[in-house]
Amino acid sequence: MLKAIFLDMDETLCATSVADKQALATLTHYVQSQFPTLNADVFCQRYIAGIYKQLNSEFPQLVALLDNELLFRQTLVQTLFAQQQISLSFEQAKAIQAAFDDGRMAGFDFFPEVKAMLATLRQHYKLVVITNGPVFSQYPKLAATAMDQHVDYIIVGGEEPEEKPALSIFKKALDLVKCEPSETLHMGDSLAADIAGANGAGIASVWVDTGKKSDHDKLSQIIPSYIVTQPQQLLNVITQHLA
Repeated sequence: MLKAIFLDMDETLCATSVADKQALATLTHYVQSQFPTLNADVFCQRYIAGIYKQLNSEFPQLVALLDNELLFRQTLVQTLFAQQQISLSFEQAKAIQAAFDDGRMAGFDFFPEVKAMLATLRQHYKLVVITNGPVFSQYPKLAATAMDQHVDYIIVGGEEPEEKPALSIFKKALDLVKCEPSETLHMGDSLAADIAGANGAGIASVWVDTGKKSDHDKLSQIIPSYIVTQPQQLLNVITQHLA
């Protein structure tokens, strides 16, 4: 018997990539207006790579700051400016980070039809959002969507001992809803974090296929129980799962 649904947030319930594009546009406009000698496009693209930790090997000195995400990002801004021979004060770096954050939150929202889906699901199941990421970035997203009004529990990986795909974070979700793995489903867009994690916990997994080649390359090793291309298709999956 199905009793609970576990859900990823970014690119599963919410259009994070859309918000990132809006944030990038806001950031580009801001740095262009404030620093006319800066190659804004290069800075912004490398900044996005940096906040997704794709530049860690290039800037090992920043890795030591990862326990403080805000400090990490502000120092990243200063470092990228320095690469273009522009000296930046910490206060200026804070203002640049704030411009990105403001633009991102202005564009952060659920995918179409998802709020209605959550309302329908909540009539029958306990809902738990399990999201990886630091508190610094995840809490504003949760607030922007009033996520706590749509689900029963929220687990933020950045304040847990381990993030997805660790068994411990799925175990915490199971304990919150007092369910066995066989009584739950987990839906997420990351094969490595969501699907591998759910599979490892003995939970039926629903993969939201966003078309990333890097994910499709992993499909032979990480096999979801179900595949959807839109999050609202979870309702059809549940019907199939219960049949």
